[in-house]
This record gives sequence, C-alpha cells and structure tokens, in this order.
Amino acid sequence: MNAQERFIASTDSHRIPLLCWIPDQASQVLVIAHGMAEHAARYEPLAHWLNERGVAVYAIQHRGHGPHCPPENRGHYADKDGWQKVIDDLSLVIQHARSEYPDRPLSLFGHSMGSFIAQAYVQQYGEQIDNLLLCATNRIDRLKLAPYLGLVKLIKLLRGKHHRSPLIDTLSFDAFNKEFAPNRTGHDWLSRDPSHVDRYENDPLCGFSCTVGLWTDFIGGMLSLNPAQWRKDLPVNLMAGDQDPVGEMGKGFNRHIANLRRAGVRVVSERLFPGARHELVNETVADEVWNHIYQCLLPAKP
Repeated sequence: MNAQERFIASTDSHRIPLLCWIPDQASQVLVIAHGMAEHAARYEPLAHWLNERGVAVYAIQHRGHGPHCPPENRGHYADKDGWQKVIDDLSLVIQHARSEYPDRPLSLFGHSMGSFIAQAYVQQYGEQIDNLLLCATNRIDRLKLAPYLGLVKLIKLLRGKHHRSPLIDTLSFDAFNKEFAPNRTGHDWLSRDPSHVDRYENDPLCGFSCTVGLWTDFIGGMLSLNPAQWRKDLPVNLMAGDQDPVGEMGKGFNRHIANLRRAGVRVVSERLFPGARHELVNETVADEVWNHIYQCLLPAKP
C-alpha cells in the first residue's frame, strides 16, 4: 500500500507534511515522530508491516526535514519558538489521526530526536494519546547539556541562528561514530546492517548538518522536560540498542527509566536489544523490533 501524502495547516504559515499508510480495516493507530536529519518515508517498510496487522500509521515530517523543506532551511525548525512549533505540529497531526479513528487506541512512537519531541508533547498534550513508545532515547544529563547549550548559544550569537557548526557536528554525530572505529562510513553508529547505512548515506534527505538555531531549540527543549508533569496513567514503553551511543550504550537509557519511575511515570515495558545500535527499526534484528513495537500497542477496543 503506497503512502498517502497530506498537509495540515499549522498555527503559523507552515503546512505540516505527513505520510499516511491506511489499511482497509484498522484496529489501532500509530503516529511516528522521526529522528534528526532523516524523514518520514524511511518508516514505510515498518508501516506496511503494521498495516498487514491492522494498524493505521501516520508519520509527520518535522520542520526542517523532508522533501518539501527548501535546502536552505533543512536542519532548521524556525527562526522563533522552534521547539514549541514542532510540538504543536505533532499535536495537530495527532488530532487529525484521532479525528479519522476516534474509537481506536492511538499510540505515539518517537525515535531519537522524535522521542524527546514526544516527551515534550506528552508534557503539554498527554490527554490526546493512549500509549507512548520511546525508541533510542536517553536520560536528560543536565550537567552535560547545560554547558553544551551555552556553547551553542555563543556560536549562534557570533555566527547567527542559520550557521551550521562543524564543531557541534564533531561533538555529536562524529563522536557517536568514533565508538565504532575503524569506520567504514560516517554513519556506522546507526546500524550493524551496512545496506541500511549505505541507503542513509546515499539519501539526500538524510545526514545533513543542523543549524545552531535548531540545536538551541532542541537542547533547550530537552532541558525543559519534567516527567513529574506527565499524565500518571499513560502507559510508557522504552526500547533501545545496548550499543547505541545516544543512550550511552544502555547506561543512560537505564538511568532514564529509573528517573521516569521515580517521577511516577507508568513504565509498562523496557527492552534493550543486545548488540543493536541507534536505528532499531533498521537493525539486523528489525523483525524482532517490529514485533516488539506491535506487542507494545494497546489491545483494540471492543
């Protein structure tokens, strides 16, 4: 089943692109929030697999991402209030999905950057969804993030919000990839499957540098997360690879779960996939991951 492309009017002049994979009969709804420097169409194989099991899938294209974003704006949320705008965009997409399936359980799946956007969304709009899945996420290390935000703000002050900083790339993605040296590519950290890494490398809509404006929004957004403010009855499922440098090779991931539980969050499942790296849905164990995602969905309402 081919994806349907739709556009939703946002709270400003932006038109929110989303891809929809709709089965003939849907008993479940899953909304996907993708990661940084990628795009929604990369989730099509998972969406097709879920469609066969009666799950309707909606995937948002975040601001600064996807084929409709002009190259000069790629990797940039907005000149003002970018973090709040990506959260509000996600809320509008979820409202759209809910309007089409008002009586079906609706789950939100956030990968990497999308996992933090999803957490910020839950902090503000948690009543809109029934279930939360966080993939390739990590704890909020405030002692590390606060000075990092200060550095990014300094670069933005000196070079402007649209500047793409090689230093920030070195401290983030390049540092992740060094964990797997000697490297075959610049993105070995994403997956053990070389075919998926090569597809990412050859995709013009992937792997771009983000602006210091986006990094300021993103890091500031992460620092604003407070799980004590989340809805206490919302089921939360967490998954990651134990070789994902974003999750500190499982250590930060486990600390995040402990922090959520201390805040009273209802963590109903947690799973670390042995040997898996950052992009679980594109890993060598993708079949296990897809089955696990499906198992994390709520039972269909009678």
